[in-house]
Amino acid sequence: MSKTIKELADELGVSKQTIQYHYQHLLAKNRQKDSRGFNVVNPTAEREIKSKVAKSLPPKTRQITDKEVANNQQKTDKEKASINTDLKLQIEDLKQQRDRLFASKEKELASKDRQIEKLSQLLDQSQQLQLIAEQKIENQQRQLTEFTEKKKSFWARIFHS
Repeated sequence: MSKTIKELADELGVSKQTIQYHYQHLLAKNRQKDSRGFNVVNPTAEREIKSKVAKSLPPKTRQITDKEVANNQQKTDKEKASINTDLKLQIEDLKQQRDRLFASKEKELASKDRQIEKLSQLLDQSQQLQLIAEQKIENQQRQLTEFTEKKKSFWARIFHS
């Protein structure tokens, strides 16, 4: 009697995909469909698939039961919760580090702003002193010119002008 792929998979303790893989590699004459269009495995194909599956299965390999799946799922959920907790702690730690770094950078920027302000004031003062010095030089040159003009004789002033 023919079996479905699911029935054969359950019997051998492997997944439907494993049986489907081997079924697809059978000769076309050994592959059949039932009245609903589902693949069915005839006794000849069943023997061939069993021999291939038996070779590929390591000892003690069997399909996992629903209870084992549920237990594995619970373990996985606990592991995920633990990982989530660890990640949340790491995120908080990184946020604190970021905040400390920002505070440090803000202090540095404030310090640099004060230095720039002080340098601007010094530059302004330097420019003012330079202007005052140039004005004094011009004043002294004008006074010297006037003094030398007064010393010249009347006639020298007339003829040299």
